[in-house]
Amino acid sequence: MSMPPNGWRLLLGYGVGRSTWILAACQAFYFMGVSIDLTLTAIVGLKLAPTPALATFPLAAITIVGTLCSFGTGLAVGRIGYIAVMIAGATTAAVGAAVSVLAITTGSFWLLCCGTGLVGAYRSTGGYIRYMAADRAPDGQRERAVSFILYGGLVAAFAGPFVATSASDFFGAQYAGAYAMVGVFALTNIPLMLSLRAGRIGPKTQTDKLTPVPLSSVKASKDFYCGLFALAGSGALMTMIMAIGPLGSHECGHSASVGAAIIQWHLVGMFAPALISGNILTRVGPGWTGMIGAGLFAAGAVGGVLGTSATNFLIALALNGIGWNFLYLAGTTFLVRSYPPGRGGRIQAVAEGLGQSTGVLASLTASSVFVLLGWEGVNWPVLGISLVLIFVLVLAGGLKSISVSEPTSAPSLQPTPETRG
Repeated sequence: MSMPPNGWRLLLGYGVGRSTWILAACQAFYFMGVSIDLTLTAIVGLKLAPTPALATFPLAAITIVGTLCSFGTGLAVGRIGYIAVMIAGATTAAVGAAVSVLAITTGSFWLLCCGTGLVGAYRSTGGYIRYMAADRAPDGQRERAVSFILYGGLVAAFAGPFVATSASDFFGAQYAGAYAMVGVFALTNIPLMLSLRAGRIGPKTQTDKLTPVPLSSVKASKDFYCGLFALAGSGALMTMIMAIGPLGSHECGHSASVGAAIIQWHLVGMFAPALISGNILTRVGPGWTGMIGAGLFAAGAVGGVLGTSATNFLIALALNGIGWNFLYLAGTTFLVRSYPPGRGGRIQAVAEGLGQSTGVLASLTASSVFVLLGWEGVNWPVLGISLVLIFVLVLAGGLKSISVSEPTSAPSLQPTPETRG
């Protein structure tokens, strides 16, 4: 029986390993919970906020707390391993979901901020799922595993907004049931993570215990800097539009179903192109892949600038999601090439911390720009930053063609004076 073409092998998960399949499921449940917050929090915040200017603050609280926790999460991964960190994050999300339900039933805006902030601590662990997949993948499959893991988000793209609306009134208060599901989805990841510990299958099952390489090992690495820049840019541009999309749609007179639809198709855009973007990455390298992503961000911003109809929102949010997929995959690929498998905790912490920081800045900036200039005004800075991304990526050498085989320039796995012991 002949093997399917490369694209279908990626889609069907040939060779990526058992751990990658389990982690793709974890990614799905993670994003199903997160998508509920993304769909509803700005609207609920507007309903409970003492002033419209604070409407996106509960959503920003997710990113703010996530930013504060992200660097510590990477250090914790290096000390106690991915699995323990993921379980702690899921438990925190369940508590945050319960607090959010209480906030809605009591009408407390600041309690809602506390609940979403706790979910933010959980969000700081979500980015490490792809690093975990890369570290546990079979030899030569790190980048395929990263691309495949994004398919977990495709399930969330369809299921998350549906759950957000259908479970909304479970507790008698609008949206309370949806926030309860955030905790349910988070807790579902705990047995999945424990199954990874129990399985111990794959050539890299002990990578959780390897000593992280020092940051000095990547100070001259172009892969590291290109990855850092691409991940920070993708997070900022995606957050800016996704934070304002549902609120902008609501303020422009569109129905709640339209608000859910634009987030749904945004999430579809984020994850469905993984098959295509993975093949493009294989053929042209992460530099060109990142440039395509930045171009798609710019195209989505143009769609948003041109009007406030439901079609404009759909185009802007969908292209923004697709652009994120390409740029995020490119940035992750650059980054995982800069360190040996299982030893990137400190490097990951820097990348996640910077990405979360730009997300906070983008979310807070988007709220102020939206109040002053409306939906179209938010898209102008996205367009400008996208063009700057393309320009800087070229200057940084991001267009250099690089083989997608495992990097040979990564730091050695042999103990060094900094890592021994």
